[in-house]
Amino acid sequence: MQGRYGSDELNITLIVFSVIISIVSRFFMFNLPVQLILMFVSLGLLGLAVFRFLSTNIYGRTAENRKFKPVFSAVTGWFKLTYKKFRDGRTHRYYKCPQCKAQLRVKNVKGKHTIRCPKCGNKFEKTIR
Repeated sequence: MQGRYGSDELNITLIVFSVIISIVSRFFMFNLPVQLILMFVSLGLLGLAVFRFLSTNIYGRTAENRKFKPVFSAVTGWFKLTYKKFRDGRTHRYYKCPQCKAQLRVKNVKGKHTIRCPKCGNKFEKTIR
């Protein structure tokens, strides 16, 4: 295995999607064409993951992973923020700074609030009813 690329975030994501699609294909037991298409997609993703894992083109696989990381971070960041909004729904509100677009958490207290963004220093008004 010396000189092979190995595993990274993109490989793990490909394997997870392959398993998910394989499980979903089981729900289409009575629709054979859909089940076959989903199984081929699942096997294709798994084959791509194995190819990347065993590849000797380390520079190419690293470049692929480098392009994938910002997309993966954006998706996981959205899920983390959505979870925080759900968890803190009764006690806090989330607002975006109009200048730098940072997410700001404010206590859920009725009235007019002046919110200062710690990232850029911008101040703006919000009313909680």
